[in-house]
Amino acid sequence: MARGVGASIQVRSLRSTYNCLGMVFANRRTWVEPEHLQLILEEDNYRKLVDINELQRGDVVVYHDDDGDISHVGIVIAINPWRPDETRDIFVLSQWGQDGEYFHLVDDVPHHLGQANEYWTDRQ
Repeated sequence: MARGVGASIQVRSLRSTYNCLGMVFANRRTWVEPEHLQLILEEDNYRKLVDINELQRGDVVVYHDDDGDISHVGIVIAINPWRPDETRDIFVLSQWGQDGEYFHLVDDVPHHLGQANEYWTDRQ
């Protein structure tokens, strides 16, 4: 399935007063710049998941653009069981800039939002 055009995409809200980081870390109250993400993760005691099998609902997915810069974040809302081809469907809720909030598969985002390649948790 091509990124950003999949059937998994479902609108949750069309508000645009906050971005993806504001949705995840500031209770939908403000726009938070991506350069603050590392500090937030450190100060809030998040740890990077080394094994995707540890991933659980409520964990954070971090996306990077083609240059390797942080471009997007979302919250894992569901993980479907393993399928025969040994991949899992990871469902995410994220704010797409000023375009609103969407429920979607982890890789089913517009190209400019980047690719999911890090998962973080606040579970200790």
